[in-house]
Amino acid sequence: MTADADQLCPSCGVAPGNLHEKRCDVARCAATGRQRSGCHHGDGCNTMWTGQYPGFAEAIEYGYFARLVPGAGWQECAADAPDAIPDLNRLYRDCHWDPRTQRMVRHAR
Repeated sequence: MTADADQLCPSCGVAPGNLHEKRCDVARCAATGRQRSGCHHGDGCNTMWTGQYPGFAEAIEYGYFARLVPGAGWQECAADAPDAIPDLNRLYRDCHWDPRTQRMVRHAR
Protein backbone atom coordinates (compact mmCIF):
# COMPACT_ATOMS: atom_id res chain seq x y z
CA MET A 1 0.00 0.00 0.00
CA THR A 2 1.37 3.42 -0.91
CA ALA A 3 0.75 6.71 0.89
CA ASP A 4 -1.26 9.51 -0.69
CA ALA A 5 0.89 12.37 -1.96
CA ASP A 6 -0.43 14.68 0.81
CA GLN A 7 0.90 12.26 3.45
CA LEU A 8 4.46 12.25 2.12
CA CYS A 9 7.18 14.39 3.69
CA PRO A 10 7.12 17.69 1.78
CA SER A 11 10.93 17.78 1.61
CA CYS A 12 12.19 14.24 1.01
CA GLY A 13 9.00 12.44 -0.03
CA VAL A 14 9.10 9.51 2.41
CA ALA A 15 5.84 7.94 3.56
CA PRO A 16 4.71 8.03 7.22
CA GLY A 17 6.58 5.54 9.42
CA ASN A 18 9.83 5.81 7.44
CA LEU A 19 13.07 7.58 8.29
CA HIS A 20 13.65 10.86 6.51
CA GLU A 21 16.19 10.94 3.69
CA LYS A 22 19.71 12.10 4.61
CA ARG A 23 19.44 15.71 3.38
CA CYS A 24 15.80 16.35 4.32
CA ASP A 25 15.08 19.91 5.53
CA VAL A 26 12.03 18.78 7.54
CA ALA A 27 13.80 16.00 9.49
CA ARG A 28 14.59 16.63 13.15
CA CYS A 29 17.66 15.58 15.11
CA ALA A 30 16.70 12.72 17.43
CA ALA A 31 19.01 14.12 20.12
CA THR A 32 17.84 17.76 20.15
CA GLY A 33 14.56 18.00 18.24
CA ARG A 34 15.98 20.83 16.14
CA GLN A 35 16.37 20.76 12.37
CA ARG A 36 18.65 17.84 11.52
CA SER A 37 20.34 19.55 8.58
CA GLY A 38 22.22 21.74 11.07
CA CYS A 39 23.10 19.13 13.67
CA HIS A 40 26.46 17.45 14.15
CA HIS A 41 25.31 14.07 15.46
CA GLY A 42 25.79 12.15 12.20
CA ASP A 43 23.44 9.70 10.52
CA GLY A 44 22.35 8.07 13.80
CA CYS A 45 20.14 10.97 14.83
CA ASN A 46 17.48 10.61 12.14
CA THR A 47 13.76 10.69 12.96
CA MET A 48 10.69 9.20 11.30
CA TRP A 49 8.15 11.09 9.23
CA THR A 50 4.79 10.82 11.04
CA GLY A 51 2.66 12.34 8.31
CA GLN A 52 2.56 15.71 10.08
CA TYR A 53 5.08 18.53 10.16
CA PRO A 54 7.33 18.15 13.25
CA GLY A 55 5.72 19.72 16.32
CA PHE A 56 2.20 20.04 14.88
CA ALA A 57 0.82 17.08 16.89
CA GLU A 58 2.20 18.47 20.16
CA ALA A 59 1.07 22.05 19.45
CA ILE A 60 -2.44 20.76 18.71
CA GLU A 61 -2.42 18.54 21.82
CA TYR A 62 -1.31 21.46 24.05
CA GLY A 63 -3.73 23.93 22.45
CA TYR A 64 -0.99 26.14 21.02
CA PHE A 65 -2.40 28.05 18.05
CA ALA A 66 -1.64 31.37 16.41
CA ARG A 67 -2.89 33.46 13.53
CA LEU A 68 -1.45 36.34 11.58
CA VAL A 69 -3.20 39.58 12.50
CA PRO A 70 -2.63 42.39 9.97
CA GLY A 71 -0.61 45.18 11.55
CA ALA A 72 0.01 43.16 14.73
CA GLY A 73 1.91 40.08 13.56
CA TRP A 74 1.42 36.56 14.89
CA GLN A 75 -0.95 36.38 17.87
CA GLU A 76 -1.89 33.44 20.09
CA CYS A 77 -5.47 32.32 19.53
CA ALA A 78 -7.96 29.51 20.06
CA ALA A 79 -7.94 26.47 17.81
CA ASP A 80 -11.25 27.48 16.26
CA ALA A 81 -10.21 31.05 15.44
CA PRO A 82 -10.26 31.89 11.73
CA ASP A 83 -6.91 31.09 10.06
CA ALA A 84 -5.49 29.44 13.22
CA ILE A 85 -2.46 27.20 12.71
CA PRO A 86 -0.33 25.21 15.19
CA ASP A 87 1.97 27.67 16.99
CA LEU A 88 5.47 26.22 16.70
CA ASN A 89 7.07 29.36 18.15
CA ARG A 90 5.16 28.87 21.40
CA LEU A 91 5.87 25.14 21.31
CA TYR A 92 9.64 25.74 21.18
CA ARG A 93 9.38 28.49 23.82
CA ASP A 94 7.26 26.56 26.34
CA CYS A 95 8.45 23.00 25.72
CA HIS A 96 11.60 20.96 25.37
CA TRP A 97 12.58 17.96 23.29
CA ASP A 98 12.49 14.59 25.06
CA PRO A 99 14.94 12.30 23.23
CA ARG A 100 13.43 9.25 24.95
CA THR A 101 9.91 9.82 23.61
CA GLN A 102 11.01 11.69 20.46
CA ARG A 103 8.54 14.54 21.04
CA MET A 104 8.20 18.01 22.51
CA VAL A 105 6.99 18.02 26.14
CA ARG A 106 5.94 20.90 28.34
CA HIS A 107 8.45 22.28 30.82
CA ALA A 108 7.78 21.15 34.39
CA ARG A 109 6.07 23.85 36.41
